[in-house]
Amino acid sequence: MGDMEIHATNDFAAPVPTVFAMLTDRVFLRAVCLATDPLEHEVDVEGLRTSTRRVMPTPSVVSRLAGPTMAIVDQITWEPDGVGPSRHGAAHITVEGLPAELIGTVTLVEGGRGAVLSYDGELTVNVPFLGPGLARQAAPLLLEALEIQQRVGDEYLAT
Repeated sequence: MGDMEIHATNDFAAPVPTVFAMLTDRVFLRAVCLATDPLEHEVDVEGLRTSTRRVMPTPSVVSRLAGPTMAIVDQITWEPDGVGPSRHGAAHITVEGLPAELIGTVTLVEGGRGAVLSYDGELTVNVPFLGPGLARQAAPLLLEALEIQQRVGDEYLAT
């Protein structure tokens, strides 16, 4: 078993409602997907639930477990608008064909350049012997995806 805490933030130069609208916009979600250079991708937005599925070449460390490609499914379920200028949701990232998932929370609050998006979760890889190593390998990929989201978000908000 490999468990690893993940903490990451994005800092966007816009108020919370604007950033929330972006995070639930199909156009933005597709742009983030495309920026990771997937082999194929799908984006789905239903009310407060967003879902993206990206098929990526498998990193060499897991290719003998997962085959040449892997599909990463990233779902966020936002809570209905609460009191005050903040939004909260649940994040669930899974890798099809691998016993790996990230379960966590996502929070959007005032701060930074306007709005700060925080991810907190636990990455679990249930592969005997390899789990901890795979979790360490997977963590940078997740954080890289958030760096890409920051860059795409900055461009989106600037237009």
